[in-house]
Amino acid sequence: MQVHDLTLMLSLWIASLAGATVLFVISKMTQTIVGTRLWSLAMLLLSCAYLAQLTMQSLDVQWRVLTFNTFLILGHSAWLIGTWQFVKRTPSAQKIAWLVLPILLISWLTATVIPDRELRITLIGVWLIAVRCHYARVLYKHARQDKNEFLAARITVGVVLLEVSFSVLYTLQGALGNLPQIGEAFNWVAGYTWVAALLGILAGAPILLLLSAGRFVKELEFAANHDLLTGLLNRRGLARQLNELLPLSKRKCDSLTVMMIDLDHFKRVNDLYGHHNGDRAIVCLAEVLKKHFRSADLQARWGGEEFCLVLFDMQPDMAVASANKLQTTFAQQSLQLGLQDTPLTISIGIACSREISQQGFETTQNQADSALYDAKRAGRNCVKVASMALSLLEERP
Repeated sequence: MQVHDLTLMLSLWIASLAGATVLFVISKMTQTIVGTRLWSLAMLLLSCAYLAQLTMQSLDVQWRVLTFNTFLILGHSAWLIGTWQFVKRTPSAQKIAWLVLPILLISWLTATVIPDRELRITLIGVWLIAVRCHYARVLYKHARQDKNEFLAARITVGVVLLEVSFSVLYTLQGALGNLPQIGEAFNWVAGYTWVAALLGILAGAPILLLLSAGRFVKELEFAANHDLLTGLLNRRGLARQLNELLPLSKRKCDSLTVMMIDLDHFKRVNDLYGHHNGDRAIVCLAEVLKKHFRSADLQARWGGEEFCLVLFDMQPDMAVASANKLQTTFAQQSLQLGLQDTPLTISIGIACSREISQQGFETTQNQADSALYDAKRAGRNCVKVASMALSLLEERP
């Protein structure tokens, strides 16, 4: 083997092994981030491919080539599958089989049963180009919602284009029979292709590391500001949203309405049907809230079976009508839970204020909470409006 090949294969092995180690460590730290572990496995498989070229020179060429191609195919397959998982498009077993098995069979047939080096290089080369392009496309397409992920995706596309450019030349040279075996003679097309592959690993490993770490931080932030059972904001998340939105809303809105909602007789549901069904009731109410109100409205699980809604530019009469409709919708949806002996209902308290500020929200929320207790004392399954909201209603022309 010439020094050029030895240096490149050794560099590729070290880079891919280091990338596999780093990604494995981050996968252990971010176990909820799907895809990272497969990226680590992909790097490990690629390192095995390059190690095979370094250590199997004394063996018959067909077994060395078959081993190298097998690890190369499995590594790129794991890379693409990990990317599918990362963007939450986990492939089916059938899709994975169609991705991996045909090309492995082709590699085996053209290396042992019907040895044809030109055909093997052409088919595997086309497959590798397709996999790399699809990897870049998947990441680019599904990373648009986050600017940091999108930046990493654009860098990835640039690196992949470089790899693909040399892979095309490599495949063409192989198809024409102009590529010597690794170790026989140095070919500039093959050399630059391996250099491009090395750059892909050196750039790809940090990008995948940043994507995994960034997604982990986002999930931590989401968990800190959202209720994990319902996906709605928690009290901390609601306060954070209000701090961001109230200064803007003050210039665009003339009222702030707070609606406090409580699931009636929730303790009885837990006692009769268990906490699992109690959670189902809470999730059912949360889903109704998501569908019933505008995306601009803030919805939060205030605690236990109690929810808080912050509505902008909704007058008390409109809020009452919306609350009554909410009660009807929830009563219908809750029938699907199968808790026939305990019909589920909700009590609602409403308050409205002209003061669009944090202090205004706190005051209005306290008034809505008091109205909610009035609804409870009135027999539950009803809507009560705070006195200030009533006065605002009377002031309207």
